[in-house]
Parts: sequence; C-alpha cells; structure tokens
Amino acid sequence: MPIETNPNQRIALAALLEWYVENGVDLALDETPHNRYAECQEAEAVRDALHSPPSAATTLASPAGAPRIAPAIAMPDDAIKLASKVAHSAKDLQQLAENFAQFAQAPFYGMAEHFLFHAGAERAKLMILDAAPGVQEETTGAAFCGQQAQLLRNMLRAIGKNFDSARLSYVSPWRPPGNRPMTPIEIAIFAPFVRRQIELAQPEIILLFGEAPVRATLDVNESLSKLRGKWQTVTCGAHQGRALVFSSLEAMLKSPALKPAAWRDLRSVAEALLKE
Repeated sequence: MPIETNPNQRIALAALLEWYVENGVDLALDETPHNRYAECQEAEAVRDALHSPPSAATTLASPAGAPRIAPAIAMPDDAIKLASKVAHSAKDLQQLAENFAQFAQAPFYGMAEHFLFHAGAERAKLMILDAAPGVQEETTGAAFCGQQAQLLRNMLRAIGKNFDSARLSYVSPWRPPGNRPMTPIEIAIFAPFVRRQIELAQPEIILLFGEAPVRATLDVNESLSKLRGKWQTVTCGAHQGRALVFSSLEAMLKSPALKPAAWRDLRSVAEALLKE
C-alpha cells in the first residue's frame, strides 16, 4: 500500500524523523561526492589555530567588509575553544562586534542576511539579553523592532526605562533558520561572545529572557521555572553583575498568564536599579 494512503506508515516515519532530530541527525546524504579526508584536514587546521600565536587566530575575525572565507568543519569542542579565543582577543565592544561578525565557526553564519549585535545604549546599568532576532528584525535589518520588542518596550516603560537607557543584545546575532530554538552546542559556541560582551559593557543588572540567555550566562542546571524571580550572580572575567530570569518574550506573548510573574519581577528590578 502506498505511504500516501497508509496513515500508520506516515505516523511511523514522522516519529522516526523526530527521533533523528532529537539525537542531532540534521544532515542528509546527497548525490554530490564529498572529500571527507579534505574536510578532516580542514578541521585539523582549525585545531592548530587554537595553539598558534594570536595573530593567526584573527584570520577568522577579519575586519568588517573583508570577504568571508568558507568555514572549515570543526568539532564542537574545537569551535567552542576557538570562540573563546576570538572573543577574548577583543579589546572593546566595537572589536568584539567585528570579530563576532566574521567568526566563521558560529552557528547560522552565512544563513541570515543581517548581523544584529545590539540596540539601545552602548553602555548602561541595565542590559537585556534575548535569544535571537526574529522575522521582522531579519526583514528590516534593525535589532529589537518586532512584536516581541514592543512587549519589551512596554515592560521597560512600566519601570520608567526605555531602549535608550538599556543595552539590548542577543545570544545569536543571526536569526536561526525557521526561528527554531538553539541547541545546547550552539549556545555553548555563542556563550564566549555573550560573556565577553557583558565583561566589556559592565552592566550592573541583566535581564535574561528565555532558555538560551540563561544557559549562555549562568552555570546552573535548574529549569527556568525554578530560576525565575531569584537573583543570580553573573561573573564574566573581571566583571560581576546580577541577573534576573524571565520567561521568553515569545512565551509571554503566547501565554498572558506569565505576565503577572514578570510584573512582580520587574518591580524587583526597579527597586534594585534605584539602589545602584
């Protein structure tokens, strides 16, 4: 019986695909021959860069406007180590943005049209960290301009703040394909850039909206539901600040029942800012 007319087979195939995705199988074989030996050599070259002088590492962080080089395939651990090296080589926020924009080992590199690093103030006591740009941000090329950003504006306005009085940034400066959630490995590769940004911007209070910002900044294993409403210490290099965990902006738009808890936590943020 053809698959199209057999619902049991369709269900079984859908379950198999879901199982593949959950186990990290996201690349199908194609009809084009691949030189796997050459790809392994490229990965070894990336590993060698981790142990070379700093000037060699900056080849993956070329100045803005330079032509992009096709990324070599690297194991996740190597990509994380290289991300840490490239992020910490930045002396200021501008250099960090340039390094980040040219980091070819980053997830979604080359998949999105716009690199959206931050919005709002360059430096401020308050920092907002969201997961990634959305459809409207990708369409317009402007960070924090969509429906979720409007909710954030309203939340800040409720405590006497606005986008000009806070630094707003993303874990991923590129929109993930299909707006899908980031995997733990992807977050781990982005984390050194997030943490270096916090170290250089030196915010006193950081609002973490959703799973990706929490995992990129906090060394904790608890679920978001257990972390919400509890102040956390964030240590990034020589800088130490405090963070408060919120549900993602997307979740709050979909579930208004989450907003009362967010309002309670916003009042806590307002009190903390007055004391700083």
